[in-house]
Amino acid sequence: MSDDPRDPPEAVDGEDQPLDSVDLAILDDIRALFAAADPVPSGLVARTAFAIDLVGVEDEIARLEPVGLRAAGARGAEESRTITFDSESLTIVVQASPAGATLRVDGWLAPPAVRRVRLRAGEVDFATESDELGRFVVLDVPRGLVQIVVEGEDEDGDGDESADVDGDSDGTGVSRVRQVITPAVVL
Repeated sequence: MSDDPRDPPEAVDGEDQPLDSVDLAILDDIRALFAAADPVPSGLVARTAFAIDLVGVEDEIARLEPVGLRAAGARGAEESRTITFDSESLTIVVQASPAGATLRVDGWLAPPAVRRVRLRAGEVDFATESDELGRFVVLDVPRGLVQIVVEGEDEDGDGDESADVDGDSDGTGVSRVRQVITPAVVL
């Protein structure tokens, strides 16, 4: 046996054997230890699946740049949340304001353009379109996890840019519109 810690350890009896009930019991104990000391956050699996559900290879993912909470009005008790998402081709600013039990989401696209916008809120998709100034509004959005998808625009600016990874038709007869997708956030 070598004293050099960089040398691999010598073989142990049973090393190449399949796992048995003692091994599985030890692994269960280790799992329970980690579950107690550092549990998986509630809803992590669902949030992760929600966030990557519609991402395609050619889509552009926006980065989250939170602005924080601030008062909706000078004397009002209500608060709104403003969030900025930034990608290579588009900046998306959204402001979520309470509207009773739901939220009103106002958004702005920069550079401004008429584009199809989809706000995913759990199982519900809200479809809308931004105006020529890049502004859009979505009403009655339930509180919780949301994600915004903005379809790309072609050279004519009509939002019909169908492309694959290389930016041209792949000849399969199936085309996708390039999208900018925000990370999922809780509103």
